[in-house]
Amino acid sequence: MDSTEQTINSSSFIITVYVGYFTIITGLIGHIINILVFTQLKTFRKNQSAFYLTVGSFVDCWQLIFATTTRTVASTVGYDPTKTSLAWCKLRTYFSISGSVVLTINQCFSAIDQYLSTNHYPRLRQISTYKLAQRAVSGLLIYAIIYDIPFLIFEDIQIICATFNPGFNYFFSFIHFCLINGFVPIFISSLFSFLAYQNVRRLVQRHIALVRRRLDQQLTAMILVRVALFAITTIPYICFRIYQINNPVDQTNEFAVAVDQLIRSCFNAVYTMNNSGGFYVYYATSARFRRQVRRAFFQKNLCKCITKKVTKIKVAHGIPPVQAIKPAILN
Repeated sequence: MDSTEQTINSSSFIITVYVGYFTIITGLIGHIINILVFTQLKTFRKNQSAFYLTVGSFVDCWQLIFATTTRTVASTVGYDPTKTSLAWCKLRTYFSISGSVVLTINQCFSAIDQYLSTNHYPRLRQISTYKLAQRAVSGLLIYAIIYDIPFLIFEDIQIICATFNPGFNYFFSFIHFCLINGFVPIFISSLFSFLAYQNVRRLVQRHIALVRRRLDQQLTAMILVRVALFAITTIPYICFRIYQINNPVDQTNEFAVAVDQLIRSCFNAVYTMNNSGGFYVYYATSARFRRQVRRAFFQKNLCKCITKKVTKIKVAHGIPPVQAIKPAILN
């Protein structure tokens, strides 16, 4: 191996391992905060848009743990079990693609639902319900489980873990990456999130409670930036994967393999930001969400501590305890 190949392999290792661990740690922390905020605060309870965002955070955690962590650990230890174990090769691909399909279509659901819930036509607003969101996500999970069964069949090991059937590779390239998990979902989610943003700009003309109006504006902005992150990080990866599937590298050419691995590491690093950056784009673009995070983690815990101390003091002096102090609602 010459010095050029060593440099390329070292660059691939640095991108895969160091960037990988960084995105895994920061992504998991961010999504745990998302889940706690969306489930603890009454503002988001029984709200269908917040439900879709919560599901998205759970699936992002799944992708970071199952897809990104396994790839990063394999590069760290220098041993990739997908090249030696056919069962692990098939299962890792199956679960990774299942999570990707759920995440992508859930993103479309959230954008469409926000468009319906902010629409000025009452009939369209009535379609958007919490129960419908639960049913849609349940149906999506069943669909993903069934849809990805062919990957269990066609995934194989020939030096690397991949699909080698020409017919299935055509489906993988132009049906999966274009219609199911790529360009069409990106177009749909972008379109409806933009239409929802236009609806929110006209909310002033409707007689809506101020709290509800602010919540609609916040959720619409959060979904819009989430879709933007989804599109920016996914489109380059999809284009590369379509090219890679239809133009496989000669595995006997070590230099070509090293270059291909470096390019793939770069695109994987960008694509992983889609799974790790949700909380940070919400936090950076929504002042209301920042206040809600502080409230969920600091004000509630502070009030609980104060309540416990006051209760102990009153019990010690024979005074009956009172109800817990409730934090002020931050709109």
